[in-house]
Formats: sequence, structure tokens, C-alpha cells
Amino acid sequence: MKHAWKKLLAAAVLPCLLAGCGALGGPESEVPSMDHLLGLTQEQRLEDYDYLVQTLGDSYLCMGVRDRDNPEDPSAAIFQAYREMIQESDSDEVFYSAVYSTLFRLGTYGHLWIVEPDMYRAYCEAYEDGGIQDREHWREVLTDPVTVRGYERLQTLLDAYGEEDGTVNSADSEEPAANLHTLLLPGGDVGYVKIDSFPAEYEDSYATDRAALTDFYRQAADCTDLIIDLTDNSGGSEVYWQQLLAAPLTDRPLSCTNYALLAESGNNRPYIQEVFSPEELHPIADLPDLPKLERDGIQAATHFVESTLSVEPAAERAPFHGRIWVLVGPAVYSASESFAVFCQETGFATLVGSPTGGDGIGALDPVFLQLPNSGILVQFTMMFGLNGDGSSSEETGTTPDILSPAGEPALVTALRAMEGVA
Repeated sequence: MKHAWKKLLAAAVLPCLLAGCGALGGPESEVPSMDHLLGLTQEQRLEDYDYLVQTLGDSYLCMGVRDRDNPEDPSAAIFQAYREMIQESDSDEVFYSAVYSTLFRLGTYGHLWIVEPDMYRAYCEAYEDGGIQDREHWREVLTDPVTVRGYERLQTLLDAYGEEDGTVNSADSEEPAANLHTLLLPGGDVGYVKIDSFPAEYEDSYATDRAALTDFYRQAADCTDLIIDLTDNSGGSEVYWQQLLAAPLTDRPLSCTNYALLAESGNNRPYIQEVFSPEELHPIADLPDLPKLERDGIQAATHFVESTLSVEPAAERAPFHGRIWVLVGPAVYSASESFAVFCQETGFATLVGSPTGGDGIGALDPVFLQLPNSGILVQFTMMFGLNGDGSSSEETGTTPDILSPAGEPALVTALRAMEGVA
């Protein structure tokens, strides 16, 4: 959904603020004043922003990756600029714009992003209605009175700013596009399935895709090859690929293990304690020597864990028994990246295409950073996954087994490879 306030933020608000013209909502503006809709004092705004910066520093391990990718726009300069913006105003609108813009400029490394009201409601539905189990601390943060009150006030601010009120409009009411597309390529020897995301088990599209894939595996029973196209898949749930792709198509248990780093900060500790037993946590000093481990930016790491991806064969094996090819590219991220790692390290499938986007090792629900006064939440990935050589999964992703030449679609590369290994 496109939001009016986001368009203004990008096109007008921040340039105006940085130029010193103050917050919207002055006497000549038709927009009502939003200076105090969050109910914050100037001291509370600065306290929240300083808490954001401090907590990212001791809890979030992707800042080094981010700064190496953006040397012309270092995070320290971003933090300084937006703190000064807050300090020079007495406005909740400016405060929220500064927090939002800070995270926008930092980028989405390690799933870093502000939890906007529509996302907050989706998280509440997922965690509160039983969709996501065994995540008590996640639920505690979402239902904390400070969070609840903060998002009520934030919605009021955004409504005053021209934000849509959540009413479904005509564009949103259209039938959603299919997540999965299947066909048999001419000649009947190759089955092709394109999957654009990995819905969670509690989503309706999961059951729809499961039925479609079961049917397609029967159609492709006599094929020599199966192509799984993930080039537009940016992730979702690991359960999807484990249960709907890997389990039906293997005759034996498969697993692979990598390391993931953790920072046991005050923010992260409750999440770590809920997910890992003490025996699973290893001191960072015991991490083996890894040739491509970049230590700059991960000084806050205190522990590492072994992150294992495992799949048991389904009770009923799919009738397809040929070769499997998985098409990947830079959009492959998070849960789809974890599938790419699994395919390559277990030999389940041959990866074809271009390097992936990464962040699929140690995949875990993003954790929350709660700003203490406003209640606004920021999310990020707590686990910092390492490839087998020690390089960052977020930074380098996965290099396919077969790289596509520049400008050549991964599908074409895979079809040519089939002829070469037939």
C-alpha cells in the first residue's frame, strides 16, 4: 500500500526540514499541527533517539556490512544529522520523520526497518492469534502498554498527515496475484515452477500452494528435470520450502550446519534465552578460525551458535525423481536464501543464476527494539549468519553452482546446462 505521508517524506518533508523551514502544520498550512500528537517532550524524543543509536550499536551486527557498502554515507554521520534535527525542533512529527529517515538511509540490512502501524497490526495478528508459536517475548513486546499506546498515537499522527485509515480501496480489493506458476516445457521432459514468496503455514496461500505443488509433482512424474525459479522470491517462512519443496523430493534425511553470531545485549537477551539453551551458546572466543571472517563491525558479538537446516523425507514421496535446478538472483533473501544454502550444501539441487541477496543463515523471526517513550518498534535480525568460509551471509550471499553470463536469464543458463550434463 502506498501511503501519502511516505510520498511527502521522500519528496518534500525532509528537504524542507533540513533546509530549516520547520515542521509542517504551521499557521499557513492546511495540515493540522502534529507537533505533539505522540505526547512526547523534547527530552523524551532525544532519549528515544539516543536509545535507538545505542541499542543498534550493542545489538545489531550488520552495521559493518552496511557501512562497507556505503562508505560515502557512514552511519555515524546519519545518526548525528538526525539527532541534530530532533534537537533543533519541538515536534513529534520531526522526531518520527527523523527515526524513519535514519532507518531508510541505513537500509534494510539484516531486516532492519521501522515497524509501521500496518506492519504492527500484522505482527499482532500473527503472534497473538496462534499463527506463530513459542515466541512469548515477541508477544510481550507487541502487547506492552507502552507499545500499544504508542501505536495508537502514531496512527493518529499519520491519519492527521493524510495517511489512509486502513479502509481497503479498490486496488487493494482486487484478487491477489498467484504466488505459484507451473508448466511443463515443450517436449515434456522439463517441469518448471516459479514461486514468488514462501507463505507461512497459517496463511491461506500456503495450503493453496501445497495442493498445487502436489498436483504438479504428479504431472512432472515422467520429467527428467525440475526447475524451481526463485529469482523474484525474497523469502517468507522456512517451513514452506522444508515441507513443500525439499521433503517431498528427497529419499533421505538432509542437513547442513553453519555458524551464526549473536550479541547478548540487554535488548537481545530475552530473545536469546527464549530460543536457545545455555548449551547451544558458545563464547565468541571459541569461534574457529575462518579465512574470510570480517571482524570489523561485529565487535558486539558475544556468542555463536550452530545453525542447522534439516529436512526429513515426507511420508509419501513425490513421483518426480529427476534432477532439480534452482534459479536464483539478487532478490533471493532470508528464507529463500536459506533454501539456496541448503540446496548447495546438501546437494539437493543445482543453483543457477547470479549471486543471491543473503541473510538466510540462522534465519529467525526479527526481534524488536522498543523505543522507551514513544513505544515505536524497530525490527532487525538478531543472528548474523556466516557462510562456510566465514564470510557474511548478509554481505556476500551465495554464489550459484552455475553462474549465468551477463544479460542471460537464469532459465536459459539452466536449459543449456541440462544439455551439457544429459
